[in-house]
Amino acid sequence: MKTKIIILVGLAVLLAFAGVFWRDALEKLKADGYMAYTPAEAEALAYTKCGQCHNTDRIAKYCMRCGPPLIVVVHNMKSLIRLEREKGRHGLESYTDAQAVAIAQVWNAQVGNWEDTWRAKDLAKLLEGDKALLKLLDTPVKQRPIEAALAGRTAPGAYKEEHTPASQSKP
Repeated sequence: MKTKIIILVGLAVLLAFAGVFWRDALEKLKADGYMAYTPAEAEALAYTKCGQCHNTDRIAKYCMRCGPPLIVVVHNMKSLIRLEREKGRHGLESYTDAQAVAIAQVWNAQVGNWEDTWRAKDLAKLLEGDKALLKLLDTPVKQRPIEAALAGRTAPGAYKEEHTPASQSKP
């Protein structure tokens, strides 16, 4: 009887460790771009990663008059975190390319995608050769899985400014 209990407890502990390992392995595969983030996972990732430095209200209030489109903001945050870590501020978690792509799509959907209000050439220059975000920039919005799935959802407190895409504006 005692042996059976020890075996069952040992098996339960082993399964718990396997579950943690499996969860961490899946997260690593997604962060490295081998598996796609679901829209819900991407949303949680965006709130967690960006919440390291900004509260949600600050992100939600970002508008097209405040600066470049959010794809560029994500690139700049990625660079800023790298620089801060080099200075010794190790409390910030950096973004992988796959995470940056997922985060950009979340904020584009929930706050605003203003990429079409800028020249593609200018955005490409601001992205400074960031291959992952340049690939996202070249992907039509309707073909971006996370952004398309979250379309119509708004971040709490977001100010959604209506704009006419450059492709629809009249000369």
